[in-house]
Amino acid sequence: MLELGDIERAIAISDPQLGEHLVTYLEQDDPTAGRPELSPDDNDDDDDDERVTYEEPPDNAFDLYALRRAINDKAGNRTNTEVKLARLEAFATAEASPFMPPRLRLGKILIALYERDDDFARTALTHVFAFGRMKWGVWQAAKAIYKRAEAARDLGLFGVLAYRFDAMQATPHVATEIRGGTLTYLRRRAWRALRQIGTALPDVYPTYAVEILRHYPAAFAKHNNSWVASQIWGHTNLKGARGNWSFGPPGWGDPMAMRAFPDAWKLSPSPLLRLLDSAHNDLVCDFAIRSLRADHPLALRAVEPAWLARLGARKIAAIDAFVVALLKDNPDFHQSKLRAVGLHATVIGFLRSESPEARTYAIEYAQAHGQDLPVDELVALISGTHDDVVKFAAARLEQLPPAQIGLVNLVRLLAVNAAPWAADKLAQGFDPRTIDPALFVQMADPDRGGDGFARLLAVYAKANVQVPAGHWMALADDPTIAKGGWAAGERLATALRELGKRTAKDLGVAWIQRSLEQKARTVAVAAWLDAGMLTGADLDVEWLKRLVGKQRLRPIALRLLGDRRRVAPATVGLPWLLELARSPEADLAQFAQRMLLESFEPADFGGVDRVWELATGPKQKEAVRTFAATYLKAHHPDLGPRTAEARTLGIKPRLTHADYALATVRPLFDDDRVDVRRLAVAIGAEEIARWDDSDLVYQIASGKFPEPRRLGAELLLSVLATESAPRIPAQWIDGARVFQLAESGHKASREVALTLIRRMYERVGGAERLAWLMESPERDVRLFAVRLFWDRHRPKPWPTDYQPRKLVGAPLGTERFSDLAALRQFARVVLFGLPPGRIGERDPVLEGGPKPERALPASIAKRRLIEAMRDVGLEDVELARAIAPVLGEFTHSTAKGEWHASVQALTQLRAKHGQEMTA
Repeated sequence: MLELGDIERAIAISDPQLGEHLVTYLEQDDPTAGRPELSPDDNDDDDDDERVTYEEPPDNAFDLYALRRAINDKAGNRTNTEVKLARLEAFATAEASPFMPPRLRLGKILIALYERDDDFARTALTHVFAFGRMKWGVWQAAKAIYKRAEAARDLGLFGVLAYRFDAMQATPHVATEIRGGTLTYLRRRAWRALRQIGTALPDVYPTYAVEILRHYPAAFAKHNNSWVASQIWGHTNLKGARGNWSFGPPGWGDPMAMRAFPDAWKLSPSPLLRLLDSAHNDLVCDFAIRSLRADHPLALRAVEPAWLARLGARKIAAIDAFVVALLKDNPDFHQSKLRAVGLHATVIGFLRSESPEARTYAIEYAQAHGQDLPVDELVALISGTHDDVVKFAAARLEQLPPAQIGLVNLVRLLAVNAAPWAADKLAQGFDPRTIDPALFVQMADPDRGGDGFARLLAVYAKANVQVPAGHWMALADDPTIAKGGWAAGERLATALRELGKRTAKDLGVAWIQRSLEQKARTVAVAAWLDAGMLTGADLDVEWLKRLVGKQRLRPIALRLLGDRRRVAPATVGLPWLLELARSPEADLAQFAQRMLLESFEPADFGGVDRVWELATGPKQKEAVRTFAATYLKAHHPDLGPRTAEARTLGIKPRLTHADYALATVRPLFDDDRVDVRRLAVAIGAEEIARWDDSDLVYQIASGKFPEPRRLGAELLLSVLATESAPRIPAQWIDGARVFQLAESGHKASREVALTLIRRMYERVGGAERLAWLMESPERDVRLFAVRLFWDRHRPKPWPTDYQPRKLVGAPLGTERFSDLAALRQFARVVLFGLPPGRIGERDPVLEGGPKPERALPASIAKRRLIEAMRDVGLEDVELARAIAPVLGEFTHSTAKGEWHASVQALTQLRAKHGQEMTA
């Protein structure tokens, strides 16, 4: 990218490339209004830190669009002078505006350059006016300099500008800034100046006309729009004999009758000879040749070989045919003499001519006098587009032995359809192993090798020779292949497919690694790796670990790292995996955990104690604790095979029961972290029977956290199961502990205890213990105790021969009161036995175990028990009759609470049961 300051510096130092710089500068798009020329538009830079914010131009800014509006404004009935003054004022305002493209200042710079009047300035101006993109700025200089050149008879700049005005088209970029009317005016003005010269100075006219015609490019016929050239040739809007040219004469005929100022062309052949030496357009050269033949035939009879050689080197079809005609017409230039006069190379060069006449002549000459044509030249000719030359070169090459043609040329000829014999000659004369990678890659390029690549592969196959891996690698690395179209993509795919059949030793580990990281090769190389191309020491674990950091390649790297057949887990490294396990990205954390579970022994972590530290340590992150807990569960000898991870990964437990000691697990039941408690529960469920610690069951059953409580409940209730063996020994069910659990502060724990008491009452029960529960602060416990007491201990009719056991020493849960009097006495003892004042806390059953709430006044405890007995009595009339006398005694109590509760209970019972109370 160039800016106007670069142009000014090039002028200051007389840079010989100034003309090329000007053309490049004019091809660039204008910067956004108000921004520097080289600033990035729309802040599209990838680096946010490099972005620059520019102020948007105000709505009334005089920018390029405002200038166009001002120039095209036709409002009002203004005279031509007023319109011209308005345009000049608009341009002056534009040049001073900061919102205009800097190239508008280029006009004054080029005008100042013209005023230097030296070869440097004229060369640069001629180049930019011939090839530069015409738009405001340079257009100002073009018009001004043309007027000066016309007035000063400046032949060089007059000629190039007259040509450019004549050749310019109303293309979109021109139409917005340069009016078609202006172009028409300048074309007519150029012809008017040329006509005036022809009228006043006929001998000078051809020189001026030649200076204009020599600038028309070879492709100008495509434009089909000319005024000046058509006037020089004397015809307008007609098709020429050699192409669709508006100024071309229809068939030629007598050129003197068609050209403007025909007599002026007869004065001297020099302008026409100069035109042949400098023109670029085939029809312009044809015009010069016809004019020379018509006006100066004698000048063509004695031509110098050097002049013919110079013309032949121009590579223009009309000139080539002209030179051949001169050679044929002059006996001194017989084909047998051409080598001696220095025209051998010129005629051989006509084998590449666009002129059929010149090619025919060159073929005849080469057949007779060109037996020493170099093989490289013949190979180049057979690859051409002209059938006659191709046929000649093919016939000549076919006669040569393989060694003379050479390996490189034979390989290249495989791509030429005119040389079907090339493959046989290559097989006869050379071993395919001698083909180097560069030539192989050249043949694989669709733009260079064509179908020859398939033929080359067939040569390898026929010789039973494998293409070296280096050749395919060079093909894959070639940028023209890697970035080519679909055909190149097919050949790249072929290269990768063939390389996939080779070994890592053939390709090199570094090349394989580099190829995996290239997007176009990733899929293919990943398939190689999956198939085991890199194993053992060749599969660099550190490289794979680096790839994990690249999102696109991460799945491939993780898949390879997790393949124990290729990567030993120990080589991956425990620290790296543990760090990966802490990653917030799920795929990385899951991979690390899976690999640690599946592949690592406890010793790899530093022993079992270290694993427990990872699972329970206070400084460990949850992700690491989760992994370590999973490891401990998956490798438990009994629990492990049942875990989903072990089943999925096929893990065989690596730990023993000794690795799950009670001292390690017991504190975890009371850990504040739920995941740690869950680990303790999972292990405790398997190991508690082996630990042989019955106290632990009751501790966790009444603990403060739900997870251990649920486990304790499950273990205790398992002794009631009939379809499966209990999970703890039956002898662990202890009445004292169970009744202690019944007073737990957690309802679920109480329910477990009450269930055990009800289902196993014969083992754990007793009237005294039920009496103890009757005093519980929990209503549901008191009701349960009273109901169970009445159900299990109420008097029943005995057989005549039955002797009731004494209460003292009777088995728990089996004694029955002999009569209501005994039962009433027991109830009286329970109620009256509660001493006044507060009752102290009972001693806990277990050290550190739960301490039931018992610090209640006796009056409250009595009231609650009376209420419980009342509630059960409302359901069972027999109990109501049994306790009514005892309650009646309490109605005489001086304690308000006892008296009130008893009166209320008796009232409700008599209201409920009525006469049945006295039955």
